[in-house]
Amino acid sequence: MEVIGAVRRVKSIERREAIRSVCWAALAVGVVAIILRQTFALDPIVFAPVSGVAVVAAFVLARGWRDWGILVAYIVAMGFFIQLRDAADETGLRTLTDYVLDWELWMFAGITPSAWLQSRIGGAETAPGLAAYFSAIVHWTWFVFPHAAVIGAWLFVRRFAWRVTIIVALTFYLGLVLYFTVPTAPPWMAAQQGLLEGVARGMNSVGPALLGADFYAWAFEAMAEPNPTAAMPSLHFAASFVVVGVGIVLRSRMVIGAAILYSMALTFALVYLGEHYIADILAGGAVALIAFLAVEGGRIARLQLQLRQAQLDARRQRVANWLREALRFPPTRMPAR
Repeated sequence: MEVIGAVRRVKSIERREAIRSVCWAALAVGVVAIILRQTFALDPIVFAPVSGVAVVAAFVLARGWRDWGILVAYIVAMGFFIQLRDAADETGLRTLTDYVLDWELWMFAGITPSAWLQSRIGGAETAPGLAAYFSAIVHWTWFVFPHAAVIGAWLFVRRFAWRVTIIVALTFYLGLVLYFTVPTAPPWMAAQQGLLEGVARGMNSVGPALLGADFYAWAFEAMAEPNPTAAMPSLHFAASFVVVGVGIVLRSRMVIGAAILYSMALTFALVYLGEHYIADILAGGAVALIAFLAVEGGRIARLQLQLRQAQLDARRQRVANWLREALRFPPTRMPAR
């Protein structure tokens, strides 16, 4: 028996080492793919699956790096995400507009919420006002909010950090699937194409006013220009709304409340600034829900089954106790003397 156990342990070690070697190779190929994309314009159809495998490999390897592996895996995932997001509009697929614009016009009686808000509030095209500045600041804070949830979990509630990291990262990557398959023009682009009236890109008036024309032009070129058709779904909303799920994992009402309020403010900002349709927001919410359920659904289902089993066991115990009491014979009377 000891020999059999030793053989099994050796095989288990060999299997783990083989998996690690494969993962390191996949990660190395992914890094090479980034270099090839930057230098030789590697086809995104090739780049996407290679990068996806590399990210999965990074998470597998990071499991053996203890707590620091959580941050390393997340940083690697976000690094590949930036490259994939930029490559999503290089597939040659036609940028779509009609399907989401037609739905929005039908849903809101011939006017889009972006056009309605901009016509009522003003300040989106010229002379930005309080609403425009508020919306721009909320929009920019998105670059911190979802990542702060991961870092906060790692710093303060580390036993949940792996689950939180996977939920947030999966949200970003599910959004990428639609970026690659359904490239969609945002409202401001539809307006520039003459398909939509009354919508301006609010960031183009607020950005230079707040940051200066030169810095805003540089930031726009670095972050927005590489893929202006990354509209469906709204990952701004998805990555913020999924923090509600993070709050559920952490059992923190404060996190849940902050995420709901922030998601509501971000929805207003994105629609008012002409960055997203309501349909994009709804799709982003669906992506966040799918990511949360993909990670936590099995755990929730298992807990529900355990609870149900405990309830059944308690019910059976009560029935058994009742039967024992009902079938118990009365005590034998002692004869009178």
